[in-house]
Amino acid sequence: MLGILLGTGLPGKSAVELAAEILASREGMGGLARITPQTLQKEFKGLGVAKACRVAAAIELGRRVGVAEISGGLMDSPVRVEELMGPELRKKDREEVWVLMLNTKLRLLRKVQVSRGSVNETAVQPQEILREALGAESVYALVVVHNHPSGDPAPSPADLDFTRRLRDGAKTVGVVLQDHVIIGVARGGRAGYYSFKEAGYL
Repeated sequence: MLGILLGTGLPGKSAVELAAEILASREGMGGLARITPQTLQKEFKGLGVAKACRVAAAIELGRRVGVAEISGGLMDSPVRVEELMGPELRKKDREEVWVLMLNTKLRLLRKVQVSRGSVNETAVQPQEILREALGAESVYALVVVHNHPSGDPAPSPADLDFTRRLRDGAKTVGVVLQDHVIIGVARGGRAGYYSFKEAGYL
């Protein structure tokens, strides 16, 4: 598909070969999320502005279509959460924390960004997240989502501690912490996310 978008390759290189090189430079499909026309032109000399923009626009269009299809849908598994939030958060070069607010049927009511941090950490307290939930109507459950710009979704000790404190705080105020999902990049057989619920912490 990437080869079709490119249409033609570069001197001595077919469109399919060029597409394979672009994918390899991003370690697969997940790494395409942050690609820009400027990056493509810098890394692949001879690639024109029109082709570079066409590829970046197609990736962004695909992301928006996917989000539109999922918005308002069931958030009853980390796979669905990853489908909703992964394409957007993989583009970020800083950690961000988002909260998905769900009704009793675990359908998405709204999503809220609660923090934006540095390359490897973000400062947010459980109280801030619970305050958002208590200030909204009909919220039964929460899913917390944040990204690791490094691409490795494995939780840090701080992530584990934060999740434990948020789980305990949610119980106190009568809100269900459905999951905490860390978004990374699928690589070498590793999933592109980490779910605290799947791991048995919730």
